[in-house]
Amino acid sequence: MPRDPTSGLQLLATEHDLVPHALHGGRLWASRGYTLLCRDVLPGSDGPWRSPGKVPEPLWRRGLARSGLAANALRLGVHGLLPLASGSLLACVTGRLLRSDDGHNWAPSLDFPGFRKPTRHGLLASRDGRIYCAEYSLNPDRSRAIHLWRSDDDGRSFAVVHTFAAGRVRHIHFIQEDPFGGQLWLGTGDADRESALWQSGDRGATWDEVGAGSQKWRAIALAFREDAVVWGTDAGSDAGSWPNRILSWERKTGRLDELGRLQGPVHGITATADGDVLLATGIEGGQNETDRCVHVWHGKNGADFREVARWRRGLQPRRVQYAVAHFVRGQESFSKLYMGLRGLWQAQSALAEVALGPAAP
Repeated sequence: MPRDPTSGLQLLATEHDLVPHALHGGRLWASRGYTLLCRDVLPGSDGPWRSPGKVPEPLWRRGLARSGLAANALRLGVHGLLPLASGSLLACVTGRLLRSDDGHNWAPSLDFPGFRKPTRHGLLASRDGRIYCAEYSLNPDRSRAIHLWRSDDDGRSFAVVHTFAAGRVRHIHFIQEDPFGGQLWLGTGDADRESALWQSGDRGATWDEVGAGSQKWRAIALAFREDAVVWGTDAGSDAGSWPNRILSWERKTGRLDELGRLQGPVHGITATADGDVLLATGIEGGQNETDRCVHVWHGKNGADFREVARWRRGLQPRRVQYAVAHFVRGQESFSKLYMGLRGLWQAQSALAEVALGPAAP
């Protein structure tokens, strides 16, 4: 994929039909179809891809999932891969979560009752060894109670730890652990009354609202800094003409500051190893989108945001795949930057290694 000539983001390498998942233990983890892949990415130790195993699925799914377009359209492949501190793996496929100690022998950990999968940030391995899974049901009529599950046995089994009553929220967008305070953070959506950021200090049993009641509190994930928590709003095609924006919540005062306006809803976010923040917008076709491009924004020290890249959406219908870019989970502890690209003009599904260059004037 060519670099935008006005961009401050350089594409160093692109590998097609590869879905990136996580940076963990000095390794980059990805998948192609239902085959798992990993390689060393620490400075001075870049290595070739190797496969620790495959996730068992029917033959027809394995065949179709080899095509990036088919995998996107039919929602095939590994939706999420979570390497655990114990060396075991959790893999999310359609309708269930599986666990393996060796990448070859898999056992069911959790069936998703009535929904397909959690979001990209809906699985969390906390520093105390607990595993969380947050429900992302489509739930259009708000008739479902929405659950948060927790595992206290390294992902072998899960139990409901918290429930949002039917009608309280549509679904859970993410669950993350604050690297500075250790609290858990959770985001819900989608209507104004459902959009909220929550914080828990008791391992997910109870949750306190940080802020709620408008699209300002609707986010797909957060970027944590020592002084503030930063996010871009995820006001999608159901939000009318409400413009998406970059927001920063100051830890000491609880003040909410607007740092800029965006061209569309945010589908990707990360803090970097040096404390910057990166955001990437998606294309859902809403009234509040200014064009049909994916935009990447960079905030030095979590502020002074500037656009550093833009890429055109592909020809696929939105129902097949939104055009999105996201950042690999665990990016905060690595100096290299990795992104997943989907539904773009030259990348139906790809892993990209990128680097920040001089900002556009």
